[in-house]
Amino acid sequence: MDQIKNILISRGYTEKQALAVIPELLKMDDSLQQGLQCWLGNEEEMDYTVEGFKLSELKQKFDMTYPAALLTIDWLIKEPERAMRSINRGIK
Repeated sequence: MDQIKNILISRGYTEKQALAVIPELLKMDDSLQQGLQCWLGNEEEMDYTVEGFKLSELKQKFDMTYPAALLTIDWLIKEPERAMRSINRGIK
């Protein structure tokens, strides 16, 4: 966990933000874990499409970091209707 925290901090997260997001990242859907590991290792960003939403487009449209976009994709996997409503409203 400290290694992930240090990577997040080195990539622009505050310590508080990093500590808040780590548990969420660790419990993401298994299908997204490889993308997280690639990003943690060398900042390589894998793209995913779920329910018609593409990670790279969410990232750009809402000015998200890669981990935040991964968590949004995870939300689409776990709660598609609720996540789609929120995204279509502009994520609030």
